Amino acid sequence: MDMVPLKQLVHSLASRYTSEPLTVIFWDGDKREYGPGEADQANRCTLRFHNKKAVQQTFFRGSLGFGEAYMAGDIDVFGNLQQVIKLGLEPAYESCQLPGLARLSSLRGSLSNFNSAKGARQAIPFHYDRGNDFYQEWLDESMTYSCAYFKDPHQSLEKAQEDKYEHICRKLQLQPGDRLVDIGCGWGGMLIYAATHYRISGTGYTLSRNQLDHARDWARRAGVDDRITFHLQDYRDATGTYDKVVSIGMFEHVGRKYYSTFFDQAKKLLKPGGIGLLHTIGKNDGSGTDAWITTYIFPGGELPQLYDICRFMGTADLDILEVENLRRHYHLTLEHWIKRFESKLQPIRALFKEDPDAVEQFIRCWRLYLNGSSVNFLHGNLNLYQLTFTRGLVNDLPLTRSHIYH
Repeated sequence: MDMVPLKQLVHSLASRYTSEPLTVIFWDGDKREYGPGEADQANRCTLRFHNKKAVQQTFFRGSLGFGEAYMAGDIDVFGNLQQVIKLGLEPAYESCQLPGLARLSSLRGSLSNFNSAKGARQAIPFHYDRGNDFYQEWLDESMTYSCAYFKDPHQSLEKAQEDKYEHICRKLQLQPGDRLVDIGCGWGGMLIYAATHYRISGTGYTLSRNQLDHARDWARRAGVDDRITFHLQDYRDATGTYDKVVSIGMFEHVGRKYYSTFFDQAKKLLKPGGIGLLHTIGKNDGSGTDAWITTYIFPGGELPQLYDICRFMGTADLDILEVENLRRHYHLTLEHWIKRFESKLQPIRALFKEDPDAVEQFIRCWRLYLNGSSVNFLHGNLNLYQLTFTRGLVNDLPLTRSHIYH
């Protein structure tokens, strides 16, 4: 395909996007301007294609093609990266792609969704065992890698993450002495907060060795290791009976094939009449999980629809009390992470200094992941659901939500 049709693909999309000024520079130096003529410096954006292949990948292979070209340096974005990502959400973008190849790239993503016990043990460490030193550079002090809860959009990330744990504790109606199990406990933040502030006892399950070591050490330093324990174990192998069940940011890794297994296990762990909370990213539609994300960020990831969550919960005799959508809260969380990530590029490079080329590709990969997620929570079809439920019908719970907000 010669250069004129390739440029025309870009022109047909960019000419319909008028939110912010956009400059496109092609491989031969040809420069074109789109959108309104004036913009402040923060919103100026230049998209540069270094070769024709980069354009072909972007339009014929969807997000997977664009992501790979950006990681490889065949595409550069100067200025507001999120502006270019928003361009990919335009309806015009879909009309510019070749349907057959776009479907093929999506299939590549879906084929990586291996969520069996063996597959999960391989997929989870791919993302979470990047090294605690890496995550400590840009997460808050609690090492919380999930959506925060902002009572004020200007509050600190640390306070918002603490408020998230408090919000969940109130929804669970935790009481001293309650037994709480955390399915996919991460670095231990939820259980340690609950043990410290509500004097519960608890058990956490993770498949990441780095998370396990950090959680155990933090529990010891917090003086709660006599009441909470952590295990390197699949959720399917969890045992015991608990007053409360929580799962934060783990359900995205379960896979639709195993939804019944997950909720049956939640029911098994939860005593009759007990309260549970599921905190998960979800999608409005039934489209497949982004192919670039499943290839480079979360192998085996599969975002659920709220419809499926509710249906499988009902089948497991888990009675839904309420559903809250914290979509905008996750956008705010990601904006904090992006600023922290960009401010720590030097120490992050030092962590992976053995291969300078791989370091730059890694940074571009995570920059695209964080910014793409932020855009999709604010402008796309991503949501963050918190579903509170009980095992069976319970008639002695509060009639209002005052226990949550007062």
